[in-house]
Amino acid sequence: MEGIVTQRINLDTDNSINDGKFREKNYTSLILILGIAGFISAADNWIVSPVLPAIATGFGVSVAVAGIIFTSYMIPYGFMQPVYGFISDKHGKIRVLQLIVLGLALGTFACALSSSLWVLCICRAFTGFFAAGIVALSLAWIGDNVPESQRQTCVGKFMGIVFLGQGMSVGIGGFIANYASWRVAFILFGLAAITSELFLQKIPENFTPTKHQRNFFKEVKDVCLTSKGKIIFPLAFLTGFLLIGLYSYLGAFLHEISGLNYLEIGLVLMFYGFACLIAGTYVGKMGNKFGQQKTVLTGACFALFTPFLLFLFPFWQVILLATVSLGFAYILMQSPLATIAFDVAPETKGLPSALIGLGLFGGGGLGSAFYGYLLQLWGYGAIWFAAALGSLILIFIVTRVDLDFGHQFKHPRSLKE
Repeated sequence: MEGIVTQRINLDTDNSINDGKFREKNYTSLILILGIAGFISAADNWIVSPVLPAIATGFGVSVAVAGIIFTSYMIPYGFMQPVYGFISDKHGKIRVLQLIVLGLALGTFACALSSSLWVLCICRAFTGFFAAGIVALSLAWIGDNVPESQRQTCVGKFMGIVFLGQGMSVGIGGFIANYASWRVAFILFGLAAITSELFLQKIPENFTPTKHQRNFFKEVKDVCLTSKGKIIFPLAFLTGFLLIGLYSYLGAFLHEISGLNYLEIGLVLMFYGFACLIAGTYVGKMGNKFGQQKTVLTGACFALFTPFLLFLFPFWQVILLATVSLGFAYILMQSPLATIAFDVAPETKGLPSALIGLGLFGGGGLGSAFYGYLLQLWGYGAIWFAAALGSLILIFIVTRVDLDFGHQFKHPRSLKE
């Protein structure tokens, strides 16, 4: 499969962009602009992980109690994604993206001013409400405008940028929390969101609204009950529950068990984002060479490897390796599911992409709450045991379904070709 041409272009003068016609040379720059918005969304989403101990200390509560911050963000983040997907198919993906990035900026600024844990939870819920559609709508825009032969490569590159944002945010957040305050980190990411809003103005809408009347709940039901939807949406939920929920407490684990400060925590967790970036670069080629089934199964094996490392070797050096394994697991599962979602309902790509996001982050919110409950009762060991057991179940499920949907992959060649 041919890669994306990386020729640099001027977005202000390139007529093919201004006319809404996207040639191959434009994809890299357009994906980069969408990636910036996704970068900020992921950064805002995951900044809490390295600074959770600082927030808990500041408000005088335990880490397990403060973990409600994750759930308060991820539940609206997950549930609003199908809504934005539906709205974007009616009013345009870029237009909706511009609106919700602005809401993300306002909510992030409000988080910096929170006077208590519960006020912070409300502000995080507000932020998650608006941030919900950024990644899903960007993926849907890729599905609408990028040829099928290049989609998974573009998805992989976009998601790599997104999760690089996640990795860098924890490093930056840890640095700021260590030398200033977690509130300053929220202010900086709010300013970054405003900058992203300006970049989004450079992408034309290139959108034709649907003319027929549409019922949101009927469309959700129809999409979920398709042959592909019955498989990929539950898998997305289980992926989010196990992996995003697990990631939520890595920062606190490093602080409490390994004794690292906030800066050191951020530096270790940055490798999650780096792993996602590397995996995102190759996942498209893996999917085309080996099939989505084997790609997802490989991710599930990395998911199983991660909690075993955390349980058996609770040292920061091994936790760093586990963080990399978790990043590989997430991308190798998320990206194929997101790519399959493009073909669930060819007439509407926004809604299926958003339902993948609902599964991932709705599952992540519930997973964070569940792991927090286990932490209060039995400690971190219970979290790792539950994650390992869940990963075994996930591997069993993946081996029993057909994620290639009948397509045969024979004699795969080197990924470097």
